[in-house]
Amino acid sequence: MSHNKLHIDNETIEHLIDDSCIVDYLKNHPDFFQHHPQLLASLKLPSKQQGTISLVERQHQIMRDKIHTLEDEITALMSIASHNQKLYQQFSALNVKLLECSTITELCATMVTSFELHLGLTQVAIKLFKPNVPVELHCQRSELDNLLIQRLDRTQCYFGRLNQQEQTLVFGQQFSGSVALISLGKYSEVGLLAVASDDPNHFEPNMDNLMLMQLCRLFAGLIDNLDA
Repeated sequence: MSHNKLHIDNETIEHLIDDSCIVDYLKNHPDFFQHHPQLLASLKLPSKQQGTISLVERQHQIMRDKIHTLEDEITALMSIASHNQKLYQQFSALNVKLLECSTITELCATMVTSFELHLGLTQVAIKLFKPNVPVELHCQRSELDNLLIQRLDRTQCYFGRLNQQEQTLVFGQQFSGSVALISLGKYSEVGLLAVASDDPNHFEPNMDNLMLMQLCRLFAGLIDNLDA
């Protein structure tokens, strides 16, 4: 009789206690296995690679996986740091070259050459609105009013893609890549710099723009102070 009573009680307990109860208990008692170390060796977990393994082996495997993940993240961060250092050196060298220019024509030619040869960009367009600039660089602001309103209304730069009409307006042709549009002057009063890459993901809205914006501020300031 007592055996049956005990059997019924165990079944009742099993129905009352589910996995979530056990999980909550172990979370609230993280030292449980310290008081019952013999359970660690007896617990078995399924593994696709190794069949059935002990909890301790599983913990070791999880730790090894975390270490591998951290190593991959560190490698990726080092690669990004190396890329950023290279960019910083290239932009610093370009700043020096721009300061050495004596005319607006030389200034713009230096900008185009550096972007295409050293930064790997496929297209560069410089549109200047001021009257005292070379004819080939001059552009009526009214021609770009819609573009400036659509892409640069609340910001000084735009990273992403242009529609076909905008591509033709800025670069004179259509393409499938990505672009960066940067105001020259706080309100684009000096002009517009546009650069393009064949890579659709090269310029993305959330990318850092600090070095490019600093370069363009210098570029716009030099245009104001140089002769054609």
